[in-house]
Amino acid sequence: MAGKGEETGTGGRWLASLFERLKTAVERATDMICSEEPETLDEAEKLARRAGVIARAAKLVDAIRPRVEAEDSEEDGMGGRIYDPEEDERLRRELAANCDRIEAIIESKRDRQAGGGHPETGGPQGPGEPSPDRTG
Repeated sequence: MAGKGEETGTGGRWLASLFERLKTAVERATDMICSEEPETLDEAEKLARRAGVIARAAKLVDAIRPRVEAEDSEEDGMGGRIYDPEEDERLRRELAANCDRIEAIIESKRDRQAGGGHPETGGPQGPGEPSPDRTG
């Protein structure tokens, strides 16, 4: 039995191949009906119906495009994202600063609770903590 990775790869290639074939078929059909010159009302109605069928087919074929593009971008393991080391480092620093701030808030609350204080009693708040609502 094939692994999931193998099935996905084969399915992606199959879908991409199918997309290209259907796209070509829709383009050929469009070229054919665009070159026709109806001479009677019946021929014009038939041409309009064929154009509607081709338009619906084109819409369905175009709906496949995002899946094909998504599978292509997943092959590189990045999902189409661009790796920027500077942005990565900035995000790491920001995350570390936020974690430090949250740890300080938690530690401050633990210290107050251990000392008998409670945030709702109006004791001093730690850095970044909102003051308790006293209107209530």
